[in-house]
Amino acid sequence: MKKLFLLTLTCLMALTMNAQRCAVLEFRAGAGISQSDVDGISAIFITYFRPSGYTMVERTQIDRVIDEQGFQRSHLTESNAVRIGKILNVSKIVLGDVNVVMGQYNVDVRVINVENGTIAATDGATFNGSSYRQTMQSLAQRLAGKIAITPGQTVSATPAAKKRSSVENVYGYLKVFPNELGEFSSEPTGTIQRINSQAQHGYNNWRIPTSEELSLLRANGYLGDGRYMSSDGNSSGKVLLVTDGKDYASVRAEEQRRQQEEQQRQAAEQRKAQLSALGYVDLGLPSGTLWRNTNESGYYTHADAVSQFGKNLPTKEQAVELKDYCQWTWIGNGYKIKGRNGNTITLPAEGTGSTCSSTIHAKGEFGIYWYKSYDDVLTVSASEGINPAGWNVSLSGCSNRNSVRLVSRF
Repeated sequence: MKKLFLLTLTCLMALTMNAQRCAVLEFRAGAGISQSDVDGISAIFITYFRPSGYTMVERTQIDRVIDEQGFQRSHLTESNAVRIGKILNVSKIVLGDVNVVMGQYNVDVRVINVENGTIAATDGATFNGSSYRQTMQSLAQRLAGKIAITPGQTVSATPAAKKRSSVENVYGYLKVFPNELGEFSSEPTGTIQRINSQAQHGYNNWRIPTSEELSLLRANGYLGDGRYMSSDGNSSGKVLLVTDGKDYASVRAEEQRRQQEEQQRQAAEQRKAQLSALGYVDLGLPSGTLWRNTNESGYYTHADAVSQFGKNLPTKEQAVELKDYCQWTWIGNGYKIKGRNGNTITLPAEGTGSTCSSTIHAKGEFGIYWYKSYDDVLTVSASEGINPAGWNVSLSGCSNRNSVRLVSRF
C-alpha cells in the first residue's frame, strides 16, 4: 500500500513538473471603445479560458511583472508580451484586441509561443450590443481547444500567411497589400515611396502598420511565422503594407474636382470684386442677377436709357424675381431690399418727370424705373408697394423721364 502511494505521488509530481504554463493579458482597446469596457470583455474570456494541460498564471503575478517592467497595459506590443512571458516562465501567452466598427464589436485573440515569438493559434468573435458573455465563453473554449495538450497529440506548425493576389479589406477600412515586401533591419522608406509614387494596386498611401493593426492582420490570417515590422513597435522584421486611404483614381478625381471648384471660386470672387467696385450687389437671387446699389444720376426717357445703358437695363422677369426672393422694407423715401444671403440695396422713390416740364413729381413718395422693354415699368410707393408690372402712362406729345437702376449677371 505504501509503495502504491509513493508511486502515485511520484506520477503526480512528474505531471506537475511537466505541465505547461499559460498567461492571459488583458485585452487592448482599439477603435470605438474604451479600455474600461474592454476590461469587462477580457475578464469574461479569462474566466472561461482553461486549456487542457496548462497551469494558468494568476492575474496578480502578471500585473506585478508589467509594473516592474514599466509597460503600459493599454499599449503592450507582442515583443512586450514575449518578454513578460519569459519572466513568468510560461510557454504560451495570450493577447487580445477589441475594436468597434459601425456598431459591431470585433474581438481578435491570439496565442503566442513565448520561446520564439510565433503565433500558436488565433480566433475571433463578433457581436452587437452588451450581451456578450456567451460569445466570449465560446471564443475562450474554442481557443483553449486549439492549444490543449492531450496524450499523443502532435503539435501543428504555425499556419502560413493567407495567400492573396489582390488588395483585401480587413473590417471594411484597412486595406492589405497583396504580398510581403521581405524582411528588413530598418524601414524600407525608398521602396515604400516608389510603391506610392507608382500608385501600385490603386493606392498611393501604403505604409507600415501599427502594432494594433498587426494584431488585426495576424488574427485574420494575414501574417505568417516570425517577427513583423510595426510603425510604433518593432523596428525590424518582415514588412506587409497597409492603407486606410481612398484608391488613387478616387483621390485624383477628387483632387481635380477640388481644383476646378477652387478655380471657379477664385474666378467668381474676382468677378464679384470687379462688380462690387462698380457698385453691384449679390442678393443671392436664383438667376445670378446682381443689382446696382445706386440709381444712375438724373432722369431718362426710355430711348435715352436704352441708348446709354442697353443690356444692363433690367427685364420685367428680373424685377419679379427681386420682389419674390427679397424682403422689402419702406424706409421713408424708398425701399430697403434684403436678399436671402443678408446683402442689401436701396431703391428710392425718386418721383417721375416728363420732357414737357422740368418738374419732378412725387419725389420721396413714388418712383418709376425703366426696363429694357417699353411696355412695363417697375413702380415703388409707400401706398401701393412694389409693382413689377406698372403702367407707363405719358402725356400727349411728351415722353416720361424716369429713374434707371442697372443690373448685371454674376
